Amino acid sequence: MTQRSITPDFSAFEVPIDVWSEPFWEGGKTGEVRMPRCVHCATFRWPAGPFCPKCRTQPVEWVQPGQARIYSFTILPVRGADPGEAPGARIPALVSFDEAPGVRLVSVLVDAEPASVAIGAPIAITWHPAANAVVPVFTLADPS
Repeated sequence: MTQRSITPDFSAFEVPIDVWSEPFWEGGKTGEVRMPRCVHCATFRWPAGPFCPKCRTQPVEWVQPGQARIYSFTILPVRGADPGEAPGARIPALVSFDEAPGVRLVSVLVDAEPASVAIGAPIAITWHPAANAVVPVFTLADPS
């Protein structure tokens, strides 16, 4: 019997925040996902940085990227700490967004039955506390 995927402990994780990524982390404080999009050519840039990779300009607007989906994933079995504890799993995932072409966010899928995880599946974001910010993790979206 395999348990649902587990949430990593982020409490000691220091998020590297700079002027270019700060709006992403600030959005997380209110549970919102925002990604930088070039004002001139509408290209998304992730990770956030000073110049658009397409037109090399700087101005960005921070927009919601649409429905998150599993782009890729792997299942890592985790043994229980105690001999009688049931095994679990960690599921690192690469996440894409319907309205942000080319954006891929590395995260983790939590509270999911490993057998029910599939590429393209819609997922929902939740935010978990880290040492200096909140970090995005995902759950399978309610199919209803």
